[in-house]
Amino acid sequence: MPDVPSFLAQLDDPALVFDVRPVPDPCVLLLSRACDTDLDPVVRLLAGAGIRTARLNAEELAATSLTLGADGRAVRLNGRPLTPTVTWIRHFAPSAATADAPDPARSAFLRDSWRRAADELAALSGTAIRSDRPGPLSQLRLARRCGVAVPHTVLTTDPHLVREAFEGPRVVVKAAHHHFVEPVPGRLHGIFPTVLDRADLSGGPRPGPPVLVQEYVEHEAELRVYFVAGRLHAFEVGKADPADPWAAPERLEVRPLPSPPPRVAAATRALAGAMDLRYGAFDFLLSAGRPVFLEVNPDGDWRWAERRTGGTPVTAAVAAMLADLHRAAARDLRGGGG
Repeated sequence: MPDVPSFLAQLDDPALVFDVRPVPDPCVLLLSRACDTDLDPVVRLLAGAGIRTARLNAEELAATSLTLGADGRAVRLNGRPLTPTVTWIRHFAPSAATADAPDPARSAFLRDSWRRAADELAALSGTAIRSDRPGPLSQLRLARRCGVAVPHTVLTTDPHLVREAFEGPRVVVKAAHHHFVEPVPGRLHGIFPTVLDRADLSGGPRPGPPVLVQEYVEHEAELRVYFVAGRLHAFEVGKADPADPWAAPERLEVRPLPSPPPRVAAATRALAGAMDLRYGAFDFLLSAGRPVFLEVNPDGDWRWAERRTGGTPVTAAVAAMLADLHRAAARDLRGGGG
C-alpha cells in the first residue's frame, strides 16, 4: 500500500485530471421576436448541416435565465451551457417584454437591463451581426458621397414649413425611425409612408414628432436587393401604395431578378462596404435607368418576397453566411482562441 504522501501526490499529476464539467455547445445565437418566422427555415438548414442554434425571443425575456461572465465566452441560457460563435440581433425589442410585476419602474428596468445584456452577448460572441445602422439622413449623405443618387429629403417637426423646399407636385412622408411603435407589449401600431400632394402638407398649433418629408421620384421600377455576405439577391416590387408591404401584402407584385442591374449592384456593394454590413435589405428606385437609393434595413425581412415568388435564395444565402461564420469561430475555439 502506498504511503499517504505518495498517494496525495497524485493530486498534482495532470495526467490524472478529468474535466467532467459540461462542455458549452458552440452555437449560433439568434436574438429576435417569436413572430420572426424568417429565421425558422434558416435554423432547419443549419441543423441539417450539424450546426446548433439557440434562440432568444424578446417576448420571453421575463422568464429567461441568463448567466455570462467577463472571463470567457461561455454562456448559460435557460440552463443550457453554450458558446456563441455568431450572435445575430434582428428584431430584438425589449419593449416586447412583459414584466411579472405591474410596477412601471420594474418593467422599465427589465427592458433597459436586457438591452445591455444583448450588447454583452454580441460583444463576447465570435462574430456579431447587429441591427445598428446610420439614421436615414446619414444614409442618404453617405450614398451621395459614394456617388449614388438619392431623393431630396428633410427631417422636420413642421411639414408645412418645408413645402417650398420641394419642386415636384408630390412628396412622401414617412417615419424618421421605425415603422412600428409598441406602447403595450405585443401590440404594434404601424406608422407607414404616405404619398401626399405637396400643397396638402399641413401644420398644427404646435410641432409634431420628427418625420421625413421626401421628394416623390417618378420611376419605372422599385427594387429590393438583399446583401448577404457579398451575395446579392434582387426582386422587383410593384405596389399600389407605399404601405402595402405591411398593410396589404396580398396586393404586392414581386418578381425575382436573375441579378440586379449592374449600376444597382455596384451601388449596393459600395454602400454595404461603407456601412460595414454583413447583411442588409436595400431599397432602390429605377428612374430613367438610374438607381436612386432610398434606405437600407440591416434586419429587413425576406420571406415575404420568397413566398410571393416560390424560391428560397435569400434563406439559403443567410444560412450559408451563418454557417461560414460559425465554422470560422469554432476553429478559433478549437485552436484556443477567445
